[in-house]
Amino acid sequence: MNRQIKQTQVIILGGGITGLAAALYLSQQGIDFILLEKHNDTSIYPRARTIDTRTMELFRGLGLSETLREGGKALSPAWGNIRGNNLVEALENPVGKITPSQLMQAKEEVKSFAEKSPESVCRCTQDISEAIIYEVAQKQGLDLRFHHEMMSFKQTEKNVEVLVKSRMTGEQYLVEADYMIAADGANSIVRKQLEIPTSGNGSWTDLLNIYFEADLEALVKGREFSQFLIETPEITGFLLTINNKDKWAFHLRFHPENGESAADYPEEKLIAILHRILGIPDIQISILKALPWQLTVRIAEELRVDRIFLAGDAAHTMTPYAGKGANTGIQDVQNLAWKLAAVLHHQAGDALLNTYHIERQPVGAFYARLSGELADKNGLINNKLMISRGKDLMGLPNFGYYSSAVRREAVLPFTYFVGEPGTRIPHLWLNKSHTLSSIDWVKGQFIIVANSYNGWKMACDAVKQRLNIDIRLVMPEDKNIAEKWLELTNTTKDEALLIRPDDFIAAKLTSNELLTIMEGILDL
Repeated sequence: MNRQIKQTQVIILGGGITGLAAALYLSQQGIDFILLEKHNDTSIYPRARTIDTRTMELFRGLGLSETLREGGKALSPAWGNIRGNNLVEALENPVGKITPSQLMQAKEEVKSFAEKSPESVCRCTQDISEAIIYEVAQKQGLDLRFHHEMMSFKQTEKNVEVLVKSRMTGEQYLVEADYMIAADGANSIVRKQLEIPTSGNGSWTDLLNIYFEADLEALVKGREFSQFLIETPEITGFLLTINNKDKWAFHLRFHPENGESAADYPEEKLIAILHRILGIPDIQISILKALPWQLTVRIAEELRVDRIFLAGDAAHTMTPYAGKGANTGIQDVQNLAWKLAAVLHHQAGDALLNTYHIERQPVGAFYARLSGELADKNGLINNKLMISRGKDLMGLPNFGYYSSAVRREAVLPFTYFVGEPGTRIPHLWLNKSHTLSSIDWVKGQFIIVANSYNGWKMACDAVKQRLNIDIRLVMPEDKNIAEKWLELTNTTKDEALLIRPDDFIAAKLTSNELLTIMEGILDL
């Protein structure tokens, strides 16, 4: 059978939040791609509810941060966990709610961290955030093929070939690409077919996600919470706030090991359980969907196999308790996109692509393991541990990269937010109105942040001539800002910071080192 063959540079497999973010970042880098998603629309499930600070910095770079904040405005007051035998009692006497001393400590930590970023944590459920990203990608005219399913794939020395079926028409066609990003979720077909080994706890504790409507706005107004945890002999689970009004999700523990299945929970039984946990026996409840799932920690040991890269849940499946699943996926593809672009534009050697695994696998593994630690024996979040690990959950990039795409001594520990190679460019407000940050300099390209014009334009021109890479030269214009930058980054007048397109510092250097260091970073 002769099938139509479509050519592109990158195939994105999966149209969830990681795949959609990959689409925007590849587009930013000028890379052609085709995104394939078997479902006919973005997710209708709330799923992830928190966009962390670092991910908001990434969305800021795409011009989406304020739109996402607006989209999640209804959820924004929902913080803190409470326990009890039913919701009405728990709101009257919020056992487990953060204490005044804990609140004071948390506020101090938040304040100290807030000074290090132009952004802050955003509450926005994934059904809303995915829809926002999808709309932006559509308006850009990007090739998003929803309701198109991968039937099979293979890779050769030269490309990746994917057989695709349109679920609307039944038509099958072949897509050939230089590379593939597998963002196909926790049960990744690509990861399994490539036989990539995994580590982690695997799956444990079965839960039924009951997404429902009930008008609780008057009950919770002024007493908003993030999670209500219930643990009785009859019912164990947790209620999640979705919009503080009429949409909620209750995750009920059930026991397949004792012969139970989701079929043992018909709608009338679920409604009775919800009446019980809410403590309002006559409230009108409408079940939107009920799906079984398992707490899972599964970490891919390799994120690259030749021309295929794993990202998001396919690379590091984690429980929702660290709030990092969607965030790490978005950060994965932002790290990968500029590297693929450099290779596809013949500006870098293949070894640059190996740094994706080297840099991102440890980060995903760390958060996946932490997410597992935060789950107690019954599958509920461990509140005390969550509070004690607060700094790890703040969402600022308190991690650094050791790889050939960074010039630093690998044996030295990192100091964050002060301009060290391997860490994210430090944040400094560039105006009195606090609307422009040093992070806003980057915009998905290499930049040099210099303290003087001493030889830097000539050095950037040499890189352009030799490597065909435009490096934007940036200098703080305001004298006070320039002095603060010098002090913050501990650089001299003759030194500069070379910033990668993903906002991370590649090197601290002088102008006569720029060309050589760029060649080394790009494996040329």
